[in-house]
Amino acid sequence: MSSSTISDFAREVLLESVPAEHIGQALDVVDELSEDPQVSIQSHTFECTSPAYPGWYWAVTVISISGQSEKTVSEINLLPGSSALVPAAWKPWAERVQPGDLGVGDILPTSENDIRLTAGFTGLDELDAELQTLHPAQWELGLGREQILSVQGFERAVDRWYAGDNGPRSAMAKSAPASCSSCGFLTAIGGSLGQVFGVCANEFGAADGQVVALTYGCGAHSSVRAETKAPVPFVGLVVDDISDDLEDGTDLPDYVDNAVEVESVETYDSNDDADLLEANSEDDFHDAAIIDLVESIEEEN
Repeated sequence: MSSSTISDFAREVLLESVPAEHIGQALDVVDELSEDPQVSIQSHTFECTSPAYPGWYWAVTVISISGQSEKTVSEINLLPGSSALVPAAWKPWAERVQPGDLGVGDILPTSENDIRLTAGFTGLDELDAELQTLHPAQWELGLGREQILSVQGFERAVDRWYAGDNGPRSAMAKSAPASCSSCGFLTAIGGSLGQVFGVCANEFGAADGQVVALTYGCGAHSSVRAETKAPVPFVGLVVDDISDDLEDGTDLPDYVDNAVEVESVETYDSNDDADLLEANSEDDFHDAAIIDLVESIEEEN
């Protein structure tokens, strides 16, 4: 049987389960790998004209056995082409969970092969009764915990925190007046993490109760002080040292010395004093002095 005949056979079988208006022209014939040389396997493809599946195609797999005239249809598939709209590759649910997805009441189990964890030491039954109450130093070593952070888990946490919103490269840190390392609200944490991180204890800070890098910072730094201002606006003293040079003094009157009496007194000589002493009374003396003063002024003018 020729390929065109087999293709017609594949179309007839496809029409048994697919509406005719959803089947387009024949596209290709692909020979599939067969382990038996007497068995021929071919995939006949047809265009899918369904408006719900643009870019897809039908694939009908037909099996032919040498010496037999009957053909067998193995399977019928609707497959995406190069321009088909397809969903993203399937991922296990554990790989689809993102930070922040865990809600109230949700349970997120840890896989047995989680590279972020390594074996701890639980041996509580080997401890005396007095040592079964663990203190922080023992918890730091992992005593009493089934698993503790591995090197990979430790490094991933450091990279994530340092590159996150509470790290030195965030917009908040770049605009901060100072870093958390000098802030009084920073609470130190133990272990090697304490060399890079701390916990913010400022309820008005941008990261209250969160792990922050020592090089992080926000506007609520403990060293920030309110700017003090005078209650009355102060205007600086303005000295005008230019207007004197620009003023024209030609219209001003001539300067007159105030010490006119001194000059008048200096004009008195001994003869004038003798004339004044000849006055019969004190009033005559003052009158004569005033007359002489007026006369001297008129003579000068």
